[in-house]
Amino acid sequence: MTTEDERRPRPDDDRTSRGRLRAVTSAGLRVLADLLILSLWVLALTLAFLAFGWPRWAFYGTLLLGVGVYVSITSGWWESAAADGGA
Repeated sequence: MTTEDERRPRPDDDRTSRGRLRAVTSAGLRVLADLLILSLWVLALTLAFLAFGWPRWAFYGTLLLGVGVYVSITSGWWESAAADGGA
């Protein structure tokens, strides 16, 4: 049998729920932003390479280089946000 104290919600439960929701929302927004930025990068490269007739190997090299630079720049953002407590 449970007592009334066990059934009553604790303030800590609300905070952890909000923290989890904030973390999930933040991660979801980050994924969507990454998807948008990388899609625009691919689109811009595709249009440029089709317009100027540059070779396919250069397209893939530039694509990988751009994604690598993007990842190296933005990887520190995620770690610093986690260290700040998501703020």
